[in-house]
Formats: sequence, C-alpha cells, structure tokens
Amino acid sequence: MSGSGYGFRPPGFYVPGQQGNGEYPQYPHNSTPNHYYPQLPQVPQYQPPSYSPPQYMPPQHAAPVISPTSYQWIDTTAYGGVPPTAFRGGVDIDGHPIYVGRAFHAGDWIPAKVIPGKHVAYICHNGREHAKDRFQVLCEQHFHWLPDYGGRVPYGAVEGGRTSSGEPLYIGRVHHQGSHTVGKIHPSHGVCYIPFDGKEVSYRNYEVLLRR
Repeated sequence: MSGSGYGFRPPGFYVPGQQGNGEYPQYPHNSTPNHYYPQLPQVPQYQPPSYSPPQYMPPQHAAPVISPTSYQWIDTTAYGGVPPTAFRGGVDIDGHPIYVGRAFHAGDWIPAKVIPGKHVAYICHNGREHAKDRFQVLCEQHFHWLPDYGGRVPYGAVEGGRTSSGEPLYIGRVHHQGSHTVGKIHPSHGVCYIPFDGKEVSYRNYEVLLRR
C-alpha cells in the first residue's frame, strides 16, 4: 500500500493534478493546487437590441383652399371696417350698403346685417333688435339668392349660425319699408326674421342665400 492516501493503485491509475509522466504541472508561484477546475466557456452577456421611440410629429393642418364653393367668416368690429371681399347682401332705407354677417348673442350665433357706414351690426332675438360692435363678416363672392318660404331652405343654403340647442340658422333677406334687409331663417319657426327699427320682424316669404 502506498502512503499517498489513495491505497492500492492499479497500473495506469491517474492521480488528479498529475501529468502523464507522473509529475505535477507547474502553476504560477510554484504552487500545486489541491483541486483543478476546468475553465468553462464564457457565455456572452445578453445585450437587448437598441430601441429609441420614433420622434413625435404633430399633425399638419393645411390651410383651407378657397374654391368657388367655399367661403369664410372674418372677425371685425364696428370701427374695423369690412374686408374687400365682404359679401353685400342689401341696402338700408337711407342707401347705406348692408353686408352679410353674424354675431354671438345669448348663446346663439345669429345672422346679422352689417352696416359699415353706421359702424354697427344688428341681429334680432326674442322679439327685439340688438346692436353689436363685434361680429363676423361673410367673405367671397360665390353666392346667389333664391326665393323660398315657410322656413324651407334648399340644398346649398349658407348656414349663418346656430341656436344654443343646435338648430341651424340660415341667411335670408326680405324687402321691408324701402330696404332690402338681411336676416335669419329659422326653419322650426317657419319664417325669416329681420332686425328693423328696434324690433324682430317676421316674414313667411323670403330669399335664401346659396353657394354657387
């Protein structure tokens, strides 16, 4: 029996740490390790794919294209005048031109008669005429008038406003006491109302403004 601690060793017996010739391999610092651990292959560290979110691009809003069937409402004031393309809708009893406009009143957008020569716009509401110093003017010249009655409006009628409940109001006009006056067609009431001399005057027969 050998005193090496391994007991009986048959021929070819391999002592851990020995080379084939029975000698121990030389390690750094001339040390002979008690155990030899084989080197495992290094597993590459997982690298997630690089990702950066796409840059946010706000939606692009194109400017409206003015065509023969389109129109614009332009903000102005009593002393701001009207644009050159403002649409003339009638004439007052004293000869002042009346332009088509609209103004906000009591929760409604209401068609208005705009009289630049008097620095005012008028709307009618709840039986009365109301003066407005801030309003909008209808612009572009692609319109025509068509007779109608009873609150009816044909296809292509220009919507000039809405009530607070959402009912559309349309641009109308009538002959009244020597004037050709712009007003609002209220379909559910079956009439066209005009502001005149402090009052709201109703007409069952009227003209409707249409897009060409």
